[in-house]
Amino acid sequence: MAAEPDYPSGPLRPVLDGDWWMAGDNPDLRELQGLSPGQAAAKGKAPQECVDHHFLRAVDGRWHLWGCIRNTAVGRLLYHWRADRLTDEHWERTGELIRRDLGAGECLDEPDGQEWLQSPFFVHAGGLYYMFYGGHRSGLTGTGEPAAQHAACQMCLMTSPDGLTWARHRNPDGTSRLFIGPGSTRDPCVLRDGDRWLMYHAGCVGGVADQPAFFVRTSDDLLHWSDARVCHQDLGISAGPWDTECPHVVRRGSHYYLLRTEDYASARTHAFRSTDPLDFGVGDASGHYVGTLAVAAPEIILTTDGEELISSNHDLTGGTRLCRLKWVAD
Repeated sequence: MAAEPDYPSGPLRPVLDGDWWMAGDNPDLRELQGLSPGQAAAKGKAPQECVDHHFLRAVDGRWHLWGCIRNTAVGRLLYHWRADRLTDEHWERTGELIRRDLGAGECLDEPDGQEWLQSPFFVHAGGLYYMFYGGHRSGLTGTGEPAAQHAACQMCLMTSPDGLTWARHRNPDGTSRLFIGPGSTRDPCVLRDGDRWLMYHAGCVGGVADQPAFFVRTSDDLLHWSDARVCHQDLGISAGPWDTECPHVVRRGSHYYLLRTEDYASARTHAFRSTDPLDFGVGDASGHYVGTLAVAAPEIILTTDGEELISSNHDLTGGTRLCRLKWVAD
Protein backbone atom coordinates (compact mmCIF):
# COMPACT_ATOMS: atom_id res chain seq x y z
CA MET A 1 0.00 0.00 0.00
CA ALA A 2 1.40 3.37 -0.98
CA ALA A 3 2.35 5.72 1.84
CA GLU A 4 0.72 8.97 0.78
CA PRO A 5 2.76 12.10 1.50
CA ASP A 6 1.32 14.85 3.67
CA TYR A 7 0.28 17.32 0.97
CA PRO A 8 -0.35 20.96 1.87
CA SER A 9 -4.00 22.00 1.77
CA GLY A 10 -3.43 24.93 -0.56
CA PRO A 11 -3.08 24.98 -4.36
CA LEU A 12 -0.10 23.08 -5.75
CA ARG A 13 1.75 22.73 -9.01
CA PRO A 14 3.43 19.57 -10.41
CA VAL A 15 7.10 19.87 -11.33
CA LEU A 16 9.45 17.37 -12.98
CA ASP A 17 12.24 16.43 -10.56
CA GLY A 18 15.36 15.05 -12.24
CA ASP A 19 16.22 13.10 -15.36
CA TRP A 20 14.21 10.62 -17.41
CA TRP A 21 15.01 6.90 -17.63
CA MET A 22 13.70 4.41 -20.16
CA ALA A 23 11.28 1.82 -18.77
CA GLY A 24 9.50 0.22 -21.74
CA ASP A 25 11.68 0.16 -24.86
CA ASN A 26 9.87 -0.03 -28.20
CA PRO A 27 9.76 -3.81 -28.83
CA ASP A 28 10.55 -5.88 -31.89
CA LEU A 29 7.18 -7.36 -32.78
CA ARG A 30 8.68 -9.67 -35.41
CA GLU A 31 5.92 -10.57 -37.90
CA LEU A 32 3.85 -7.64 -36.59
CA GLN A 33 6.77 -5.25 -36.74
CA GLY A 34 6.06 -1.77 -37.99
CA LEU A 35 8.61 0.25 -39.93
CA SER A 36 11.75 1.60 -38.29
CA PRO A 37 12.08 5.39 -38.33
CA GLY A 38 14.51 5.16 -41.28
CA GLN A 39 12.34 2.77 -43.27
CA ALA A 40 9.23 4.81 -42.52
CA ALA A 41 10.85 8.05 -43.70
CA ALA A 42 11.99 6.38 -46.93
CA LYS A 43 8.48 5.11 -47.66
CA GLY A 44 6.66 8.19 -46.40
CA LYS A 45 4.92 6.19 -43.67
CA ALA A 46 4.74 6.38 -39.89
CA PRO A 47 7.08 4.20 -37.79
CA GLN A 48 5.97 1.95 -34.94
CA GLU A 49 5.38 4.11 -31.85
CA CYS A 50 4.69 3.61 -28.13
CA VAL A 51 1.79 5.72 -26.91
CA ASP A 52 -0.78 5.60 -24.06
CA HIS A 53 0.05 3.19 -21.22
CA HIS A 54 -0.43 2.36 -17.54
CA PHE A 55 1.35 0.57 -14.68
CA LEU A 56 0.24 -1.93 -12.04
CA ARG A 57 1.83 -3.99 -9.30
CA ALA A 58 0.57 -7.59 -9.54
CA VAL A 59 0.47 -10.40 -6.95
CA ASP A 60 3.99 -11.47 -7.98
CA GLY A 61 5.26 -8.24 -6.39
CA ARG A 62 6.66 -7.02 -9.70
CA TRP A 63 5.70 -3.90 -11.66
CA HIS A 64 3.94 -4.38 -14.96
CA LEU A 65 3.59 -1.92 -17.82
CA TRP A 66 1.00 -2.33 -20.55
CA GLY A 67 1.03 0.15 -23.39
CA CYS A 68 -0.55 0.81 -26.77
CA ILE A 69 1.75 0.43 -29.77
CA ARG A 70 0.54 1.99 -32.99
CA ASN A 71 1.61 1.67 -36.63
CA THR A 72 2.33 -2.05 -36.43
CA ALA A 73 1.58 -4.19 -39.47
CA VAL A 74 -1.90 -4.92 -38.03
CA GLY A 75 -2.63 -1.54 -36.44
CA ARG A 76 -2.77 -0.82 -32.69
CA LEU A 77 -2.33 -3.41 -29.97
CA LEU A 78 -1.36 -3.65 -26.28
CA TYR A 79 2.13 -4.83 -25.24
CA HIS A 80 3.57 -5.93 -21.87
CA TRP A 81 6.82 -5.13 -20.01
CA ARG A 82 7.78 -5.98 -16.40
CA ALA A 83 10.43 -5.12 -13.79
CA ASP A 84 11.21 -5.65 -10.12
CA ARG A 85 11.39 -1.92 -9.39
CA LEU A 86 9.94 1.18 -10.97
CA THR A 87 13.41 2.69 -11.03
CA ASP A 88 14.80 -0.15 -13.17
CA GLU A 89 15.86 0.82 -16.67
CA HIS A 90 14.99 -1.07 -19.85
CA TRP A 91 12.30 -3.33 -18.43
CA GLU A 92 11.95 -6.90 -19.62
CA ARG A 93 10.03 -7.08 -22.89
CA THR A 94 7.90 -10.16 -22.33
CA GLY A 95 6.58 -10.64 -25.85
CA GLU A 96 3.07 -10.85 -24.42
CA LEU A 97 0.55 -8.79 -26.33
CA ILE A 98 -3.21 -8.34 -26.60
CA ARG A 99 -4.93 -7.92 -29.93
CA ARG A 100 -8.53 -7.05 -30.73
CA ASP A 101 -11.30 -9.61 -30.33
CA LEU A 102 -13.89 -9.21 -33.06
CA GLY A 103 -16.10 -11.75 -31.30
CA ALA A 104 -16.19 -9.42 -28.29
CA GLY A 105 -17.32 -6.54 -30.50
CA GLU A 106 -13.98 -4.73 -30.61
CA CYS A 107 -12.58 -2.64 -33.47
CA LEU A 108 -15.49 -3.34 -35.83
CA ASP A 109 -15.57 -2.05 -39.41
CA GLU A 110 -12.17 -0.38 -39.13
CA PRO A 111 -10.53 1.18 -42.21
CA ASP A 112 -8.48 -1.45 -44.07
CA GLY A 113 -9.39 -3.97 -41.37
CA GLN A 114 -6.94 -2.41 -38.89
CA GLU A 115 -6.84 -3.36 -35.23
CA TRP A 116 -7.29 -0.43 -32.89
CA LEU A 117 -7.00 -1.26 -29.18
CA GLN A 118 -6.18 1.82 -27.13
CA SER A 119 -4.91 3.12 -23.80
CA PRO A 120 -5.23 0.72 -20.83
CA PHE A 121 -5.89 1.77 -17.22
CA PHE A 122 -5.71 -0.53 -14.16
CA VAL A 123 -7.61 -0.66 -10.88
CA HIS A 124 -7.23 -3.20 -8.06
CA ALA A 125 -10.39 -3.47 -5.97
CA GLY A 126 -12.22 -6.22 -4.09
CA GLY A 127 -9.51 -8.78 -4.81
CA LEU A 128 -9.84 -8.29 -8.58
CA TYR A 129 -7.76 -6.42 -11.12
CA TYR A 130 -9.58 -4.39 -13.77
CA MET A 131 -8.11 -3.30 -17.10
CA PHE A 132 -10.17 -0.60 -18.82
CA TYR A 133 -9.19 0.04 -22.44
CA GLY A 134 -10.46 1.61 -25.62
CA GLY A 135 -12.06 -0.84 -28.06
CA HIS A 136 -12.47 1.79 -30.80
CA ARG A 137 -15.34 1.32 -33.27
CA SER A 138 -18.36 -0.41 -31.79
CA GLY A 139 -20.35 -0.87 -34.98
CA LEU A 140 -23.08 1.24 -33.34
CA THR A 141 -24.13 4.85 -33.16
CA GLY A 142 -24.17 6.69 -29.84
CA THR A 143 -27.82 5.68 -29.47
CA GLY A 144 -27.12 2.01 -30.13
CA GLU A 145 -28.19 1.76 -33.78
CA PRO A 146 -26.06 -0.30 -36.22
CA ALA A 147 -23.55 1.87 -38.09
CA ALA A 148 -20.85 0.53 -40.38
CA GLN A 149 -19.64 4.09 -40.94
CA HIS A 150 -19.16 6.84 -38.36
CA ALA A 151 -19.69 4.35 -35.52
CA ALA A 152 -19.10 5.61 -31.99
CA CYS A 153 -16.10 4.28 -30.10
CA GLN A 154 -16.36 2.21 -26.93
CA MET A 155 -14.82 1.55 -23.54
CA CYS A 156 -14.04 -2.11 -22.85
CA LEU A 157 -12.96 -4.20 -19.86
CA MET A 158 -10.76 -7.15 -18.96
CA THR A 159 -10.35 -8.60 -15.46
CA SER A 160 -7.72 -10.69 -13.70
CA PRO A 161 -7.46 -12.47 -10.32
CA ASP A 162 -3.74 -11.74 -10.07
CA GLY A 163 -2.83 -8.93 -12.46
CA LEU A 164 -0.98 -11.45 -14.63
CA THR A 165 -3.57 -13.36 -16.64
CA TRP A 166 -6.40 -11.42 -18.25
CA ALA A 167 -9.83 -12.39 -19.56
CA ARG A 168 -12.34 -10.20 -21.31
CA HIS A 169 -15.42 -9.16 -19.38
CA ARG A 170 -18.49 -10.44 -21.23
CA ASN A 171 -21.87 -8.76 -21.28
CA PRO A 172 -25.05 -10.74 -21.97
CA ASP A 173 -24.56 -9.85 -25.65
CA GLY A 174 -21.06 -11.35 -25.59
CA THR A 175 -19.21 -8.06 -25.93
CA SER A 176 -16.49 -6.62 -23.71
CA ARG A 177 -17.86 -3.07 -23.84
CA LEU A 178 -18.97 -1.00 -20.86
CA PHE A 179 -20.37 1.97 -22.78
CA ILE A 180 -20.31 3.68 -26.16
CA GLY A 181 -19.38 7.26 -27.07
CA PRO A 182 -19.75 10.11 -27.19
CA GLY A 183 -17.73 10.11 -30.39
CA SER A 184 -14.15 8.88 -30.22
CA THR A 185 -14.29 7.56 -26.64
CA ARG A 186 -10.83 6.52 -25.38
CA ASP A 187 -8.09 7.12 -22.77
CA PRO A 188 -9.69 6.03 -19.46
CA CYS A 189 -8.51 7.25 -16.05
CA VAL A 190 -10.29 5.83 -12.98
CA LEU A 191 -10.16 7.49 -9.55
CA ARG A 192 -11.66 6.44 -6.20
CA ASP A 193 -13.41 9.46 -4.70
CA GLY A 194 -15.15 8.82 -1.38
CA ASP A 195 -17.76 6.09 -1.87
CA ARG A 196 -17.81 6.30 -5.67
CA TRP A 197 -15.59 5.65 -8.64
CA LEU A 198 -14.96 8.33 -11.25
CA MET A 199 -13.90 7.51 -14.80
CA TYR A 200 -12.49 10.28 -16.97
CA HIS A 201 -12.14 9.73 -20.70
CA ALA A 202 -11.69 11.60 -23.95
CA GLY A 203 -14.46 11.95 -26.51
CA CYS A 204 -16.43 14.47 -28.56
CA VAL A 205 -19.44 16.55 -27.57
CA GLY A 206 -22.39 15.35 -29.62
CA GLY A 207 -20.05 12.91 -31.37
CA VAL A 208 -18.67 15.80 -33.46
CA ALA A 209 -14.92 15.47 -34.15
CA ASP A 210 -14.15 19.21 -33.88
CA GLN A 211 -15.73 19.35 -30.39
CA PRO A 212 -13.14 17.36 -28.40
CA ALA A 213 -13.64 17.28 -24.64
CA PHE A 214 -13.08 15.27 -21.47
CA PHE A 215 -15.99 13.47 -19.86
CA VAL A 216 -16.56 11.96 -16.43
CA ARG A 217 -18.81 9.07 -15.38
CA THR A 218 -19.56 7.63 -11.94
CA SER A 219 -19.97 4.06 -10.71
CA ASP A 220 -20.51 2.07 -7.53
CA ASP A 221 -19.11 -1.23 -8.85
CA LEU A 222 -16.72 -0.45 -11.76
CA LEU A 223 -19.11 -2.25 -14.14
CA HIS A 224 -22.13 0.01 -14.44
CA TRP A 225 -21.39 3.61 -15.34
CA SER A 226 -23.51 6.74 -15.40
CA ASP A 227 -24.11 8.82 -18.50
CA ALA A 228 -21.19 10.96 -19.61
CA ARG A 229 -20.86 14.52 -18.33
CA VAL A 230 -18.47 17.08 -19.83
CA CYS A 231 -15.90 17.99 -17.17
CA HIS A 232 -13.40 19.89 -19.31
CA GLN A 233 -13.39 21.61 -22.68
CA ASP A 234 -11.48 24.66 -23.84
CA LEU A 235 -11.03 24.93 -27.60
CA GLY A 236 -9.12 28.17 -27.11
CA ILE A 237 -6.15 26.24 -25.75
CA SER A 238 -6.04 23.95 -28.76
CA ALA A 239 -8.96 23.23 -31.06
CA GLY A 240 -7.74 20.25 -33.10
CA PRO A 241 -9.74 17.00 -32.76
CA TRP A 242 -6.67 15.20 -31.32
CA ASP A 243 -5.43 18.02 -29.06
CA THR A 244 -7.58 17.02 -26.08
CA GLU A 245 -6.24 13.60 -25.14
CA CYS A 246 -5.00 11.38 -22.32
CA PRO A 247 -6.83 12.79 -19.28
CA HIS A 248 -5.13 11.90 -16.02
CA VAL A 249 -6.61 13.05 -12.70
CA VAL A 250 -5.20 12.83 -9.17
CA ARG A 251 -6.13 14.37 -5.84
CA ARG A 252 -3.40 16.13 -3.92
CA GLY A 253 -4.31 17.88 -0.68
CA SER A 254 -7.58 19.75 -1.05
CA HIS A 255 -7.49 19.94 -4.86
CA TYR A 256 -7.90 17.72 -7.90
CA TYR A 257 -5.47 18.01 -10.80
CA LEU A 258 -6.21 17.19 -14.44
CA LEU A 259 -3.46 16.64 -17.01
CA ARG A 260 -4.37 17.11 -20.68
CA THR A 261 -2.00 16.17 -23.50
CA GLU A 262 -2.03 18.51 -26.49
CA ASP A 263 0.88 17.06 -28.47
CA TYR A 264 3.10 13.99 -28.09
CA ALA A 265 6.20 14.84 -30.11
CA SER A 266 6.64 18.30 -28.57
CA ALA A 267 5.88 16.94 -25.06
CA ARG A 268 3.14 19.46 -24.34
CA THR A 269 0.68 18.63 -21.55
CA HIS A 270 -1.45 21.20 -19.71
CA ALA A 271 -2.37 21.00 -16.02
CA PHE A 272 -5.66 22.22 -14.52
CA ARG A 273 -6.77 22.44 -10.87
CA SER A 274 -10.18 22.29 -9.21
CA THR A 275 -11.83 21.65 -5.86
CA ASP A 276 -14.65 19.90 -7.78
CA PRO A 277 -13.62 16.66 -9.56
CA LEU A 278 -16.54 17.07 -11.96
CA ASP A 279 -15.52 20.51 -13.25
CA PHE A 280 -12.10 21.54 -14.60
CA GLY A 281 -13.52 24.32 -16.73
CA VAL A 282 -15.91 24.10 -19.67
CA GLY A 283 -15.88 26.76 -22.39
CA ASP A 284 -13.13 28.83 -20.79
CA ALA A 285 -10.88 26.85 -18.45
CA SER A 286 -8.38 29.67 -17.84
CA GLY A 287 -9.51 30.00 -14.23
CA HIS A 288 -8.37 26.41 -13.60
CA TYR A 289 -5.10 26.59 -15.55
CA VAL A 290 -1.91 25.74 -13.66
CA GLY A 291 0.74 25.48 -16.36
CA THR A 292 2.46 23.14 -18.82
CA LEU A 293 4.53 20.01 -18.25
CA ALA A 294 7.01 18.66 -20.81
CA VAL A 295 5.38 15.22 -20.95
CA ALA A 296 3.01 13.27 -23.21
CA ALA A 297 0.26 10.81 -22.21
CA PRO A 298 1.40 10.99 -18.56
CA GLU A 299 0.50 8.68 -15.69
CA ILE A 300 1.35 9.60 -12.09
CA ILE A 301 2.48 6.76 -9.82
CA LEU A 302 2.65 6.88 -6.03
CA THR A 303 5.28 4.36 -4.89
CA THR A 304 5.16 2.23 -1.74
CA ASP A 305 7.56 4.60 0.04
CA GLY A 306 5.62 7.75 -0.84
CA GLU A 307 7.74 8.85 -3.78
CA GLU A 308 5.97 10.07 -6.91
CA LEU A 309 6.89 9.30 -10.50
CA ILE A 310 5.44 10.46 -13.80
CA SER A 311 5.62 8.63 -17.12
CA SER A 312 5.70 10.00 -20.66
CA ASN A 313 5.60 8.99 -24.32
CA HIS A 314 7.32 12.05 -25.75
CA ASP A 315 9.99 9.66 -27.12
CA LEU A 316 7.48 7.95 -29.40
CA THR A 317 9.81 5.62 -31.30
CA GLY A 318 11.99 5.05 -28.22
CA GLY A 319 9.39 3.94 -25.69
CA THR A 320 7.88 4.86 -22.32
CA ARG A 321 10.03 6.92 -19.95
CA LEU A 322 9.79 7.70 -16.22
CA CYS A 323 10.86 10.70 -14.12
CA ARG A 324 10.43 11.76 -10.53
CA LEU A 325 7.68 14.29 -9.75
CA LYS A 326 7.20 16.77 -6.93
CA TRP A 327 4.43 19.16 -5.92
CA VAL A 328 5.25 22.75 -5.01
CA ALA A 329 3.09 25.52 -3.57
CA ASP A 330 1.57 27.64 -6.30
